[in-house]
Amino acid sequence: MSEIINHITAFQPVYRVLNREENLDFYREVLGFKVLVEEGAMVWLGGHEAKKDRFQLEESPGFRPVEGLKKHGQAVIKANSSEIEQLIVRNLDKISKVYKGKNGFAFSALSPEAELFLVTSDLLTDLSSLTEIDKSEIELEEDKTFKGLSDFEIIAMDLNVANQSIIEFYESVFGLKAINNQIEFPFVTLTFSVEESEDLAAGTDEVLDLEFLVFMIDKDFDLKDFAHQFSDVDGTYLDGSAKTFSLEVPDHVELWFVK
Repeated sequence: MSEIINHITAFQPVYRVLNREENLDFYREVLGFKVLVEEGAMVWLGGHEAKKDRFQLEESPGFRPVEGLKKHGQAVIKANSSEIEQLIVRNLDKISKVYKGKNGFAFSALSPEAELFLVTSDLLTDLSSLTEIDKSEIELEEDKTFKGLSDFEIIAMDLNVANQSIIEFYESVFGLKAINNQIEFPFVTLTFSVEESEDLAAGTDEVLDLEFLVFMIDKDFDLKDFAHQFSDVDGTYLDGSAKTFSLEVPDHVELWFVK
């Protein structure tokens, strides 16, 4: 295991989107996120109370939709069970499926860019016990004071990849072994599926898809020394203050390490 694992404090995905407001409506209303910061093309989202950066969008006009499978397969969002109920009762016409789990209700929904999200209060190990229920069976009371999720975390992501070497690249970066094509970090689980589809190897500067995976690093970690390990790898960038390091995963996305 690479030393950096013990210095990662948070994780967030970054997506390219075409229409900012259409997408923000979905993330605010259906998923219950709060817009924390908007700067240029970038939008940072998080919870209404915790207000920690958890998710990013980049408005990308001129980029084309993906043909076939996206690199994003599914993201699992963990949130408070009573707050999930409030999202369900407000958005039955906008969500895809409703489930009953160990800790309460869960639901899945598709973004305007066709990214699939599962919102649950259950542990990742309990997701296999989720049972789909008919929307007509939902009987929940609306809380007029509800504004959105107080906080949330991305606890798992399913990623489609073009070949096995991409999984091996992730293994080499983090010093973790993929078991059944799954890498378990202390903060998120990444599950890889090797698939054949036209745009899985498309560049992040071409299509509307998952763009970056951002790993926030504590201030004590030597990011410059970590970056030096990849001096012979194409597609790397270290800023002058050694507080941001990006690494391009061949035929996939970029990994960003940020202090």
